[in-house]
Amino acid sequence: MACAPDEVIDCKKLPRQTIVLLQQTREDIMNALAQDKLVAMDVLLKPDQRMLTAADEWNKRLREQMPQGFSLDETHRPHITLLQQYIAEKDLDAVVAVVKSLAATANLEKTKLTAKGLYHIPGGQIGLQGITIKPSDEILALQTQVIQAMAPFRKLGGEQAAFVPDPTGTPFDPFVFKYVESFVEKQAGKNYNPHVTTGTAPLEWLEAREQDPFQSFEFGVTELAVYKLGNFGTAAKRLGG
Repeated sequence: MACAPDEVIDCKKLPRQTIVLLQQTREDIMNALAQDKLVAMDVLLKPDQRMLTAADEWNKRLREQMPQGFSLDETHRPHITLLQQYIAEKDLDAVVAVVKSLAATANLEKTKLTAKGLYHIPGGQIGLQGITIKPSDEILALQTQVIQAMAPFRKLGGEQAAFVPDPTGTPFDPFVFKYVESFVEKQAGKNYNPHVTTGTAPLEWLEAREQDPFQSFEFGVTELAVYKLGNFGTAAKRLGG
């Protein structure tokens, strides 16, 4: 029996088998949507107070140039990314458990890193600045461990819905979606550029600061953790407590 496009179907008149099939189809669709919902996550190292102080000092200088730029706070945690990738929301608990297992065996208290300079990622007339870090053998080995452990959970195709919403309403640059998706291929191993993001400022000002002398310094790390990413690749929300 054919129905008109605008005809309202009275479920009470449908055969029981049809109603059951419709209910099952709806449940299947909802389950599929839940399984496909992606999260942009960052497995990261938290730096010690020496680096936190330096990052905060740079953030203040950046915001003098660009007051609307973000502050380093609870939703913009200074950190050193080891891996960014998309995972299914349903795998969150498993991912957190793996990171905790890695943290339990990592010798973080003896890890020493060296800040060596500044860099930026351009985005139109502004740029995202970071303090660069010498990629030591220890951090490269840890990154390899993390990538291998997270490989079974890797998903592709994440977009803005996978990130923590920007509380200021600042639009997401689509560049960040591809950056996360291609991190393993383009930002790891020999391409790894460990850094601590410090904020945003006009591009010309950032380029000028990179020509100034930089006093390198040594610092440590305090924790291996996993966060949900926000705009500009910030560590916006801790996952797993």
